[in-house]
Amino acid sequence: MLRQHHPDESNARPGIRQPASVPGLPAPAAAAYLKTAGFLLLLHGGLSILLRLVLDKIPVFSDLFSGNTLRSFVLSGTLTQLVLVLLPTVIMLMVVRPPASDLVGGRAKAGSLILATTVGIPAAVVFQGLNNLLIFALARAGIRINIPMSSSSFSFSGDLLLSQPWTVWLVVLLLAVVLPGLTEELMFRGLLQGALRSGCRPAAAIIWQALAFAVFHADPLFLLPPFLAGALLGYIRHKSESLLPSVLAHMTLNFSLLAIRPLLPHLTSQYISSSASQAQSLLYASLIAAFVAAVAFIPLLVLIGHRQPDDQFQSGSGRRWLPGWIFFAALLLLTGGLYLQSI
Repeated sequence: MLRQHHPDESNARPGIRQPASVPGLPAPAAAAYLKTAGFLLLLHGGLSILLRLVLDKIPVFSDLFSGNTLRSFVLSGTLTQLVLVLLPTVIMLMVVRPPASDLVGGRAKAGSLILATTVGIPAAVVFQGLNNLLIFALARAGIRINIPMSSSSFSFSGDLLLSQPWTVWLVVLLLAVVLPGLTEELMFRGLLQGALRSGCRPAAAIIWQALAFAVFHADPLFLLPPFLAGALLGYIRHKSESLLPSVLAHMTLNFSLLAIRPLLPHLTSQYISSSASQAQSLLYASLIAAFVAAVAFIPLLVLIGHRQPDDQFQSGSGRRWLPGWIFFAALLLLTGGLYLQSI
């Protein structure tokens, strides 16, 4: 008996499975989730606007969160890190479920941990000096930037902080160093940079997340250090193949910025106009300190750059330079809020 011919059988092709984890073969490309970066920032921006409206409509809450007290600092810091940073990150992680390799990477090497912990100290001095130079140049050019209403003056006004007991220092370190190092790294160098990297080139992913990190800080007088810090932390995350080194670098960077504030405070337009000679002396001191710190910062940066990332800790890498209109819309929303605070 002749076997009947079925057209479907002749056209069928056996599926070809690409072997995984074979040395010498590239890992299968994962689907890009680039839009997640924009939606994450939109969610963060929406929560920020909602919180601002609540504070404006309910004066009691506004007094609690914006006063010059330790209680206000604790409340505002906790609210920012848990509601505006951690909450949108967790929501997007539940929706998207990105690969763990994109989010936290692999096991960090000892050399990466040592370099990351060390580089934050000179980086803080360099970034602070460059920021003071920028503010001074803008003031001399007639561009006046107001102190944002959201800035907390309990912060870290030098002598005031030094005179506090150790319990206050412990609270400040927890909310200004430890908690941001964990939550902000998970959001920016974890989910945001991982999403950008899935569709963009590594350099583009680092730059765009650093720009978002600068706008996130919502301080027109302190935009340059967060951008430079975001770029540095993103570079460490890329080169070390792990999120832990960038977490440690973030903590040492924040601690160093906190420690040098009594000696090298931020320049403001108001301070420059009221005390021109003292502001100029402070600028010179900042620049000298920045040059000295750069002697240590640059070699550490070179050593970090010599570490070669391993492709196994990235599920995919795009070839684009631009992250898409959703990301730009979110960035525009955050920038608009920043502008309203500066006028």
